[in-house]
Amino acid sequence: MGLCRGRARQDKGCLTARTVIVTSLMLIFVTATLLQAVYERRSLLRRISPKTTKVSPTIRNSSGLSEADFIAILKTLPKETNSSSRCTPPDLPLYSRFIRDRRPAVIPADLCSKRGSPNWLRVSQSRVQLLSQFAAANCSAEPVLRLDDHTSKFGSAQPIRNGSELPSLGFRASCRSPDGTKHSSVYYGTRRLRDSQLPPLRPGDAKRDSIIILGLDSLSRLESLRSLVNASSLLRTQLGALSLLQYNILGDGTPAALVPILTGTRESDMPEARRGFKGARHLDEVMQFIFHKLKELGYLTLYGEEGSSFGTFQLRFLGFKNEPADFYLRPVLQKQEALQSHHICIGNEVAPARMLTAIKDMFSMYPDRPKFAFSFFSSLSHESKDLTPMDAELTDFLKWFVSENLISNTTLILMSDHGQRLGPLRNSMQGKLEESLPLMTVALSRQLEARLPRARQTLATNRNRLTIPTDIHRTLLSIAGSDATAAAAADKFRSYSLIDEEVPETRGCSEAGIPAHWCSCLSSEKMQHPESEQLPVRAAQFAVAQMNLATAGFRNACTELRLDSISEADVSVASLELSQRERRTDAAFAYEVRIRSLTAAGYVTVRFGTVPNAGLYEATLRFALRNGSAIATGRALDFELIGEISRTNRYGSAANCIAHRMPSLRKFCFCRLAS
Repeated sequence: MGLCRGRARQDKGCLTARTVIVTSLMLIFVTATLLQAVYERRSLLRRISPKTTKVSPTIRNSSGLSEADFIAILKTLPKETNSSSRCTPPDLPLYSRFIRDRRPAVIPADLCSKRGSPNWLRVSQSRVQLLSQFAAANCSAEPVLRLDDHTSKFGSAQPIRNGSELPSLGFRASCRSPDGTKHSSVYYGTRRLRDSQLPPLRPGDAKRDSIIILGLDSLSRLESLRSLVNASSLLRTQLGALSLLQYNILGDGTPAALVPILTGTRESDMPEARRGFKGARHLDEVMQFIFHKLKELGYLTLYGEEGSSFGTFQLRFLGFKNEPADFYLRPVLQKQEALQSHHICIGNEVAPARMLTAIKDMFSMYPDRPKFAFSFFSSLSHESKDLTPMDAELTDFLKWFVSENLISNTTLILMSDHGQRLGPLRNSMQGKLEESLPLMTVALSRQLEARLPRARQTLATNRNRLTIPTDIHRTLLSIAGSDATAAAAADKFRSYSLIDEEVPETRGCSEAGIPAHWCSCLSSEKMQHPESEQLPVRAAQFAVAQMNLATAGFRNACTELRLDSISEADVSVASLELSQRERRTDAAFAYEVRIRSLTAAGYVTVRFGTVPNAGLYEATLRFALRNGSAIATGRALDFELIGEISRTNRYGSAANCIAHRMPSLRKFCFCRLAS
């Protein structure tokens, strides 16, 4: 550019020189970009080549697929699940090396008690109590006052003493000890209601089942088994809880789950209640929530949700005009979370502990009334964090539930809105399917089982059928003894009470109104000629290569195996919309993209034989068929081994040479001097 400095812009010689230089620079840039792409492509191939020591023991990218092979594989795949297809659930592993490598860092259960400054007060059964070591402190309380669903404020301060009645549902305590030490924090609990605030007791109210719903943000059913180990075990063994194995979401985010559970209406069918939209009204002005229905039946209600800054019914919606529950925790949670210095801890307490205590108090203070408590926790699970502290809190709560014998008349539900939407597992096929299959575990009360003798058996049948959030709404009404037929009629797709009605085995995503984008059902097919079709042959070759890779360090003892035959193969294909979607993050927000180079993805199970060991094996692999550009991935078939390869015939003494050194490899090893 220095050639033209100081010369007229109209000078043709100058312009010609500038054009030549710019063109040359562009050519250099394009050439460099192409060379870099080729280099990265070759680097990728080196990383995934089975000859390198850096190869993953479970994943390989079979690059270089010819167009003919690509088309041949595509033709042998089943058609996508459609309106006439029944739902075949994915057989997802609970653990694999792939999953273990993507687990979040462990958070100690005692993190808050060790690092947080001590809280001076606690709230119990509508009373304020100063802990013994702070009993001499002088404290005042500023009640939290709700202005609307988006704003709350602190009222005038008033003195409080040890044993004082709770001044309001929530308050800010300001304390000073005799030595001048100060303490300030927001506290809340269940406040004792005046008789005039309580619904009149009616005959039969005591026989109505109470309901507790504990919701956790972003938790698949499988992830709950990995991260809520103790709570999951206690639910199953002591409360007889049943988990819905094919509970499928209806859309993206928390509203798509909670709106239909709490109203029976799908988010897509809601009356206008969104911020900034013409004619929008408050939620309780356009819909009846289950809190309202149950209050008409004499229930006391509680509703609390962590993460008030992105509340389910406030972030995009206008929220509630009036408080929807007798004990509505949103105003105090707004103030608490604004002052919280740590997202997990409130002083030396784990944040969810206070909401769980409020539920305990509600049930202890009003034993003779039916109660409905819905709490939703996000402080730990929202961004794919380790749930060890949450597991500890839930376990303590469930032990209290058992010790108080609440299972006699209270149905308990542990649930989530969807699986993880972010994190290292999310963009795998496993992660995509887990996002669509959240936790929904139900422990029916003994009273309910006596009233509806077939309730448990019906629920046990439905746990293996395709179920959705609107089914949960009808089930809640049935548990409460309310007529659920109106809720069924309000949904343009058929919904079911899971304790009264059996969901048809033939129900698929179309019948349930699940968009293909979120459908976890797979279309399955037994391959007619597995010994000659590309997908099972390549899958079996990949499995044998993994077996040989496992014994490579013992090649002086174990013979390298070769694929001999393929007897059977089953293939399952996910919907293309689900397969192609991928979630990415940019700064503070996440967004969806479609990976259009992904042509098909699913699972293939192959049963095959090897020589010279006359071995018979079965392996399940996740596959992805890609058709990218020549510079990017090209046509490729990616495999990932799911779980362990099973040996299905006896190997006797053929692996004695490593039986003591590496017993786990006996099923793959054929000793060179085997007798």
